[in-house]
Amino acid sequence: MSIKDSIEAIEQQIYVACSDGDYDAVNMLEHQLNHLRELSNQEPEDTQSFDPSSVKFQDKPK
Repeated sequence: MSIKDSIEAIEQQIYVACSDGDYDAVNMLEHQLNHLRELSNQEPEDTQSFDPSSVKFQDKPK
């Protein structure tokens, strides 16, 4: 399960917990959600979408 999938699952759990009035669970889940969002921001860019031919090199002046 990817971090994105985990975030979506926790968001759904927050919705259910809020509907049930279980605010202790909401607080715990929001903490987990914030942690996962921090992790997702630290993930490197998708390397499969990187196109090496798009990189432009400049010749060094002699």
